[in-house]
Amino acid sequence: MNNIQEEFNRQAGNFVMEPGEYKGPLTINRPCTVDGSMSTLWAEAGPVLIVEAEPVTIKDLRVEVTGPGADEESRIAIKAAHPHTALSHVEVNGNLSGFAGEAPSWNLPPVVSLGTFAAETQNTFAFDITAPGEASLDCRIQDVELEPKRLTRGKNRIILKTASMRDNTILYGEILVVTKVARRIYVTGKSQKGALKHQDQPLDPEIRHLEQTLPVNPPCEAVAPAVEDAGVESIRRGQRVLVEGLQERLIKVVYGHQGVKRPLEIDSYVFMLQDNGKVRKDEDFIFFGNPQSEKGDVKGLDANGMPMVLVELAKTEPWVNKIAICFSIYGDGPGQDFSLVEAPALRVFDGEKERYRFPLSGLEREKTVVALEIYRYKGDWKFNFVGAGYHSGLKRLCESYGVEVE
Repeated sequence: MNNIQEEFNRQAGNFVMEPGEYKGPLTINRPCTVDGSMSTLWAEAGPVLIVEAEPVTIKDLRVEVTGPGADEESRIAIKAAHPHTALSHVEVNGNLSGFAGEAPSWNLPPVVSLGTFAAETQNTFAFDITAPGEASLDCRIQDVELEPKRLTRGKNRIILKTASMRDNTILYGEILVVTKVARRIYVTGKSQKGALKHQDQPLDPEIRHLEQTLPVNPPCEAVAPAVEDAGVESIRRGQRVLVEGLQERLIKVVYGHQGVKRPLEIDSYVFMLQDNGKVRKDEDFIFFGNPQSEKGDVKGLDANGMPMVLVELAKTEPWVNKIAICFSIYGDGPGQDFSLVEAPALRVFDGEKERYRFPLSGLEREKTVVALEIYRYKGDWKFNFVGAGYHSGLKRLCESYGVEVE
């Protein structure tokens, strides 16, 4: 189904979508049931799904406005001409219009960050949600309890309690705000020995967009220089290269691509590993919530909208045997994978000069790729251009490197 509207128009009766991800808008102009098969329908600006006929039932579908939304109309995920259009197991990122009993506009925090909190004990947090109408709350996070279970119109104080978690456990999950549709709020945090035990500590200052966890004004060294192809070595998957002349210099590892089929967010994740292939502690996992290592020898930054990793091997401690640099597509929706990305590639710079270019070819349904390993071998550092993708996403990769993710 390359053009979802053309496919709908070709068919008669009910409309069953194949699992996947489709660019809208889509207009439903005949009575039918639209079975999304857990697919995602998206557009940069709404309305994304327009229902003109009746009766119509929409089920098993995620409808998403991906752009910022300049006005109320552009933030509409589903617009119905008839107030009793039926919705079943529908999730939205955006608003509803024309539905009986449904508040038209919800302004929820996309991410609630708990920060670091005490390990081996219960922690309690508080944050506020202002709701335009009633809704239920469904907490999908293991070892986390949420009270109350329902929102009323106006300001609601939410109490979040964690169970006792082991040291260096990363918490990541979601809360569903459920009306006629479901809306997600992601929750992140990390348990740490010696950290403050939280007891109803307000989280209002910590509710922020995910991208705001990155440095607002990255240093000038984070800007990737213009590329001159002369002298740039093209790399194939599995190739290993001796790190010559770079041990005392700044290495820049930059992810890039030629284009995307829809807006998405790609983040860098770096694991500093011991001889056993595991991190020593959570601080050795560099990501948006922990943007640099303790010694500052590894930093995760943003270079003109693309993830970049800076590595200074001269500062690296002797216990570090390998630095694994990975990139992952943020989000758990159907079809959010590298099939959306055109010509992804890795570029390795020696200061301002590009040395190596590595096409990350062959990625399709993978959500995460281990792009590059920098490792010690008989006293020298070497590059291993891996390019291995993982369908299961980031969680299993973290666990394989010894990072616990809830």
